[in-house]
Amino acid sequence: MKSRLILQLVILQLIAGLSLAGDLRVNIVNGTKNESGKADRVALIDLTAGMAEVASASNVVKSTTFSDVASGSQNQYLVRATLGGVNYSAMFVPTPGVTAWETSLTVYESSETIHDVNASVPFFVIYGFDDKLYIQKRIVLENLSSPPVTFSASPGLAKVHVPENVTELENLTFKSGTMPVRTGPIDSDNGQVLPNPIKPGKSEIDLSYYVAYDPSGTSLTELVGYAIDHFHVYTMPLDLSISAPGLSREGTDSENGLAIYAIEGVKAGTMLEFQVSGKGISESGTDDHDHSEQQNTGKIVIENRIDSSIELALAGVLVMALLISLFVSVTQQSEDLKQESIDLLKKQKSDLLKQYAKLGDTSTDADAKDKLLYQLVSVYKTLDRIK
Repeated sequence: MKSRLILQLVILQLIAGLSLAGDLRVNIVNGTKNESGKADRVALIDLTAGMAEVASASNVVKSTTFSDVASGSQNQYLVRATLGGVNYSAMFVPTPGVTAWETSLTVYESSETIHDVNASVPFFVIYGFDDKLYIQKRIVLENLSSPPVTFSASPGLAKVHVPENVTELENLTFKSGTMPVRTGPIDSDNGQVLPNPIKPGKSEIDLSYYVAYDPSGTSLTELVGYAIDHFHVYTMPLDLSISAPGLSREGTDSENGLAIYAIEGVKAGTMLEFQVSGKGISESGTDDHDHSEQQNTGKIVIENRIDSSIELALAGVLVMALLISLFVSVTQQSEDLKQESIDLLKKQKSDLLKQYAKLGDTSTDADAKDKLLYQLVSVYKTLDRIK
């Protein structure tokens, strides 16, 4: 009886795993004119086969149909349409047991002249260390053009600023939709730009880098490419000193351990110059612990002899970071798991901040503060990358 049940389960599993094939009709919609559209090229990409292109069609008007599209339980596809050199894509997951599907993909006409784009800087964070500053910033561009168009021109229209004195450019991505892509600045007559098109809706530019730091005083520049009503600046540690024309202290983010500043009404093309000074987070300290930086990630890792309580706390942060990294790169589908991971990190952050608040100003407490700040930086960076 038991063997028969096992056999039935195996048969059901085999049936479920059978890869049937069918026809996929892709309808092209012109989002600018709100009517049937055209595409220079439409491609079907198999995500389960290493992003292999399995079918394509050129000069598509209104629609095209791809035949023999596999529909096994694991098959997932990316449908990509190209119009005027700009790619538009959408996920397609075939329903098992069906042999004919239909999906739509919206494309937009392009313009080389930007208009009706709102820009904001949700955060510009300065982390101070012994001999370096670590900067993280995000620029949000919201294309509100009506009728909606994509802004695209060579070499690019999305403005960005990477200072000349950067010692390491850790990360620069452009996100339009759900998937951030790595990109790079291009020098143009209008300053540094990104080649990525600005599509209708919201786009995000995330940038992080290191510059050399002298605690007695260092100048940090930021060329603002867009008019920003409220330019937020955050610093860590709290006693890091910062000044700039028009910069005012707004308060303290006790939950995140950040000092909050802002500049009102920043005009496009303004070169902000921040003067930063003061003791940063120590990378060596006076204790017996060896501190090292994990290159290319920006994460600070404490190695060798570590107090057991600190080791457990940091291990939890690093394990969560690894799990989240694997989750984001492999699935990017389970919002529940993503939110659970974010909640765990926020709890870890809250616990660390409570420990930090209990410490005093003695030399022993100062060493403990440095260790806690290392862990907090790891939590902040991990949270930023998965949100």
